[in-house]
Amino acid sequence: MTISYGFGDLYELTGMDMRIILMALVPILIVQAILLITALVSIIKKQVPIEDKIIWIIISVFVNIIGPIVYFAVGASKLEQKAVELEEKREQETRQQ
Repeated sequence: MTISYGFGDLYELTGMDMRIILMALVPILIVQAILLITALVSIIKKQVPIEDKIIWIIISVFVNIIGPIVYFAVGASKLEQKAVELEEKREQETRQQ
């Protein structure tokens, strides 16, 4: 069995080789899709300015598996903190009126 890293030798892969590759890739793709969808839903639900949402959506979509993980590790708490600050600011403005 020859392992090839180029696209030119893909025709040498047998059906069994393709099944092994798919068995390795499918779980990774499923985890990536779940992470991405969960991150996007979380980002969209936050009550923060659209600019902040767009930045995290771009990071989550274009950085593949790492993007949603970074969002949940760092971005979710920052967006939540910003949402709380905006809510407090709105409450202060309504009290002053």
